[in-house]
Amino acid sequence: MKFTSIDNIPALFGLNPSNTNKDFSEAKAWGKNSFNNCFPIALLCYMKSQNIAPVYLTLDQNWNIIPEKIDVNSIFGHAYDSEDIYFAFEYTYGQNQQFVKGTLPRIDLVVMDNSASENPWLRALEIKMTALPDNSTCNLSEEQYGCELVVRPNTIVHLTLEIAKWYAERHDELYEALRPIFQSDFDWDSENSMLERIPDITRTIKTLLLAKIDDQIPLVVQPIWKTVGKSSRLHENCLDVFVWSTFAFAKLLLDTVEQGRVRGFSRAKRVVLWIVKMLSDFATDGKIDPQTVSVGFTRQTDKAFALSGRKTHPYMSCVELSRPRIKKTEIKNIILGQGEKLLSPERRFDAILVNSPELFT
Repeated sequence: MKFTSIDNIPALFGLNPSNTNKDFSEAKAWGKNSFNNCFPIALLCYMKSQNIAPVYLTLDQNWNIIPEKIDVNSIFGHAYDSEDIYFAFEYTYGQNQQFVKGTLPRIDLVVMDNSASENPWLRALEIKMTALPDNSTCNLSEEQYGCELVVRPNTIVHLTLEIAKWYAERHDELYEALRPIFQSDFDWDSENSMLERIPDITRTIKTLLLAKIDDQIPLVVQPIWKTVGKSSRLHENCLDVFVWSTFAFAKLLLDTVEQGRVRGFSRAKRVVLWIVKMLSDFATDGKIDPQTVSVGFTRQTDKAFALSGRKTHPYMSCVELSRPRIKKTEIKNIILGQGEKLLSPERRFDAILVNSPELFT
């Protein structure tokens, strides 16, 4: 399948009207939120066409996150250029609806196989497009640059579902694994009771993950775009893609809790409590409630937790982070048909000031 624009109609590499729910001939498909989800998938398709494998952050049996390589087709669960593949952006991953009370939150991308009428679901992927360096690392050497990672609550729901459904036919096994957490008068309405159980919770989740180490799959697609220091100029080597497995992403969260300095509730601690509450509900009812607020706090609507580039760098550190493999001269091969003219970036006052030096002369 050849991916080119037709008669200068705006398009993205690998995405066309027959394989996606986006119409890139329309300006609304190039809005900020839409573009930030769609461009990374076009970037992945382009990388596959160039035989460049993204970096796969995966968990090993020794509880270490290892940067490996993963074929793009393995990320999607299907050949990227197949006539049967379909990319549904901001969509519901129907395969997991059976495990949820109420409405399953949408995810950034659902990949489907159009030829499979009964079970078309292939992948549910969150997409986090991140700048390199971020504010916490821009004054360091390039080898120490890192990206800020902001995680949505919906990502946590989908992560929990991937853990829970391993026990869809073995609820008793999951219940027994969780039972020690809730012994000795555990009280969901007591902050002290919940905080005391945090170490038990992190150990239990770790045990659940290591028991299924061969079952991890891609969950978070994290493209990086590199600038020259803190400037708004793209670096010559400016684009690459990192992919977090379900397990690696869970370890990132657990490490954040264990290494945190906050004595009370941090966002990360609230998230692990939320996860174990959903898993507990699944063990007893066979379903989770994504809207649960019965863990002593209201569900955050903006973000579950966030990590600075200084925190993410140790996990992502590799040659590809220091020197991304896609050059800025290749962007024209990904954004096609003058699609860049339909982009509508945020108009930020500070950005205008930075780009208007004449105001200060």
